[in-house]
Amino acid sequence: MDDRTASVLRVLAVQAALVSAAIHLIEGLPRLLVYLPIGSFADPRPYLFVPSALLLVGLATLIVRGARHRRLYSLTAGILLAYSAGYAWWHLTDHGGLVPSHEVTNPVGEVLAHLASDPIALVAFVAQGVGAACLLALFVADPDLPANAGDAPDAATAAAGDE
Repeated sequence: MDDRTASVLRVLAVQAALVSAAIHLIEGLPRLLVYLPIGSFADPRPYLFVPSALLLVGLATLIVRGARHRRLYSLTAGILLAYSAGYAWWHLTDHGGLVPSHEVTNPVGEVLAHLASDPIALVAFVAQGVGAACLLALFVADPDLPANAGDAPDAATAAAGDE
């Protein structure tokens, strides 16, 4: 991957992460401000949305400021994918159970039907997919990754071991 492609992927990944974070803050913050003072945990989403969205903003900021690490890319992609998996889980378990509480014969169709009826969720879902794909591509082939970003020892350690 060349530097220009990596830069485009970083921009797309950061924009997608910020779109997803903004949507989760818009959805979660008002509910959190209602649920937190009364100690209600009936809906766990605000307690998950707000901290994870703030973490996404911080991770996106690190990427914009020049951080190039596989752990950073994988953590950011993991949060975006967890949002998508959580959305599917929430709607397949009839809004919050541990196991499906209603008969779902076509899980993909069920999730797509929910996405089709909620344009904001669709935007978030697409942004999460685009962001995760860009971040995983950077995880694999970012030319700016340090040489010792993987599990392999760096050259100085390898040279010291040869003596």
